[in-house]
Amino acid sequence: MAGIVTVGYDGSDAARVALDWALRYAERAGLGVDVVYVADTSWDSPSFTAAERLKDQGELVLASDSFHAASKAPHVTVTSRVLTGRPVDVLTEASRESAMLVVGTYRKDAYERLTTSAVGVKVVAGASVPVVVVPQTSPGSRRGVVVGIDGAEPSGRLVEAAALQAELLGEPLQIVSAWTLPPMSAPEFTDTTDLYDALEARAREIVDEAVTAAQAAHPSLAVSGDVELDSPVAALTRAAKDAALLVLATHGRHGLSRFLLGSVTHDVVLHATSPLMVLRSAALQGA
Repeated sequence: MAGIVTVGYDGSDAARVALDWALRYAERAGLGVDVVYVADTSWDSPSFTAAERLKDQGELVLASDSFHAASKAPHVTVTSRVLTGRPVDVLTEASRESAMLVVGTYRKDAYERLTTSAVGVKVVAGASVPVVVVPQTSPGSRRGVVVGIDGAEPSGRLVEAAALQAELLGEPLQIVSAWTLPPMSAPEFTDTTDLYDALEARAREIVDEAVTAAQAAHPSLAVSGDVELDSPVAALTRAAKDAALLVLATHGRHGLSRFLLGSVTHDVVLHATSPLMVLRSAALQGA
């Protein structure tokens, strides 16, 4: 299954946008696509079971959309299946040996953004493979791969992973780091520009080192760097507004804690308007 892109699919407009993205990606990468419809039976009870009816509905949805997939990417091998259970658990398990998992999410008002993105957020947190969250926005003319770094140990491997995606997609790579002012609560704090200059210089150093390393490893790839004075969420969503792909890392955890995202990744998942790829830090560290 390593040569497969798994797509969570429910027949909605958001799911079709995600499937379209997955088909285009798979065609470039020489991968197949496995479309998984999850009949949510988590609310079944001994007195009432709707599993069979939900499975039948899933089969109808997949059958009606099979032509859509074939016409979009005729050279991609597409399989489909209906599974039952809790969507988050089923999708994370179904994609365990895949190259990546792709899910869609809605972009409407604030309330709908929070509620309809819940599955996407939990899948990103729980999956053991890279997850791409594709927002329900017009593809338009998107350009470039953006990667966010903060100088933490996996940053070098994250940039390398993003560079490989940029080469695959035929896009330039932009490396972004954001810096913010620390809390000024200490009585002895003196408001001078020295601290600000030092913080900006450190962020610039991190980005410059990453750009140099990426250019050395990928001489044919156009690489640029950007340092922003802003919160990481605001800086990354702004930098990737029209990007073909935004790449971030999240915590490499085990057990129940693996379902907890870092606050930056969590908020970017909810607000990004570009396709977002999230890689697990444990995988980047070779764990």
